Amino acid sequence: MNKGKKSTVENLFYNNKFLMVFSIVVAIAVWATIKINYSAETTRNISDISIKIDNTVSQAGDYEAFVGSDNLLAQVEVSGKAYNINQHALSKDDIIVETASTYVESAGYKVLTLTARIADSSNVQGVEILSVSPSTITVYYDRRGTETFNVEAKLDNDIKSLAADEFTVGQPVPSMSTVEVSGPSSILNKIHTVYFTASIQESDLPLTASKEIPAEVSYHLDRADEEKFLVCQGINEEKPATVTVPVYITKKVDTGVKFINQPGVYSENPPAVRISPAQAHILFNSMGEDDMQTLYVGTIDFRTVSNKLNTFTFPVDDKMASSIVGDAIEEFIVTLDMSSMSSITLNKAPGKVVYLNGSENYTYSIDYENSNLGSIKVIGPKASLDKITAENIQVEINVSSLDLNKRSIQTVEVSNISIQSEDVNDCWIYGKYEVAITVASK
Repeated sequence: MNKGKKSTVENLFYNNKFLMVFSIVVAIAVWATIKINYSAETTRNISDISIKIDNTVSQAGDYEAFVGSDNLLAQVEVSGKAYNINQHALSKDDIIVETASTYVESAGYKVLTLTARIADSSNVQGVEILSVSPSTITVYYDRRGTETFNVEAKLDNDIKSLAADEFTVGQPVPSMSTVEVSGPSSILNKIHTVYFTASIQESDLPLTASKEIPAEVSYHLDRADEEKFLVCQGINEEKPATVTVPVYITKKVDTGVKFINQPGVYSENPPAVRISPAQAHILFNSMGEDDMQTLYVGTIDFRTVSNKLNTFTFPVDDKMASSIVGDAIEEFIVTLDMSSMSSITLNKAPGKVVYLNGSENYTYSIDYENSNLGSIKVIGPKASLDKITAENIQVEINVSSLDLNKRSIQTVEVSNISIQSEDVNDCWIYGKYEVAITVASK
């Protein structure tokens, strides 16, 4: 080997660039060694650590711990070397925050102290727990129950100020009529009604159409903080709690009546009537409701219409009253003038009797002396009445209510009496009739 020629290693140490890099590496290594072995300890706060509640003893008596969700997380302060407690070396999953088991013999609140420790499954070393925040939590112990309650809708707004002048706001309606609520039994016993409470934003006013708005569930308990222990079942993102505020528009419509048992001539063209009041202001739902043109106040049975000036009184029921606004209407008076008509009384037995719902094993006979079928009154124009005889009368009797084992006379109301004539369609039977019937086995 040529002694005058330097080795590769020697050449490197004569290289200024290499010496600079080498010096930096050695400095870092020395710094790291000193840092690891001689650095001072530091502290760190670790948040959002789940709290574990020990229910071992309480569950023996079927008591359960109820805690509001806002109390289920804690923050722990730890100390140690920086390399032991940094976020890469120590996470919230390495720490357990728990309560000690407690004996529970009745429903009520208990204050439990929180403690923290490093999880047994963790490989973390050199870490000391300094504090837990909060240091205690309040737990409500009770047996769990589930009950069903009625739901009531409530608005935070003043209903009178929600709609424009021509509109009216109705009673708010909740999206559910009943709900199941689970939670501490003693708190459930304090609940009478579940409330869906909503508020309409000022930007949405005034209302001109019915509106569905999100609602909050509340229970109106004396202690509002007890509501956090309750869970309203069946309410989720797909089926949220809402309140619908119905908005109605006021409209003035004519009043009218309907007819039953009327002659064929009046089926398409009912007879003229006078109704007092002749018009009424009613409410229409501003969304999707049919545009009603007539408010029908009642039904007139033509069997009660005589050949005179007929007067009928129809009281306003609760359903109709809820639709009428502005007018203090308690009843409608209807007059039907049929004084131009004539009448006849048929003194012979009707031409045809039909027994409805009878038994094939029995016969049915009418005792005309004890029935009023011998004096059927028919009303109509005189020219049409002249064409009617007893042979044109058909009587229908429902005999299903008769006692088949009874051989004495039984009385039953006539179901219907009709005029069977192609030449007469403007006459009708007046009054109701009863027949005396005897039943016999064949």
